[in-house]
Amino acid sequence: MAPPLSPDLLKILADPETHEPVSLATDAQLEALRERVDAGRARTKSGEAPPKDFEAALLAQGGRVAYLVHEGVPNFIVDDRIELDEPL
Repeated sequence: MAPPLSPDLLKILADPETHEPVSLATDAQLEALRERVDAGRARTKSGEAPPKDFEAALLAQGGRVAYLVHEGVPNFIVDDRIELDEPL
């Protein structure tokens, strides 16, 4: 497993669409996101099923958007982000 994102890196990361800061999902939020992905209740902006092999997520837009982190690298491609009906 890749090391967690550094606090210094988190300070400069932002949602590529809104430019608002992102926050690292808590363990509880990450578990809720995994449950939604596993149940097929989460989709990417492009409408695809998101990958299940992520170790973290960065949240934006009031917890309604999640950018997945895979092998320590955040994916900020807007079409790959997960858009949620209810915030985490």
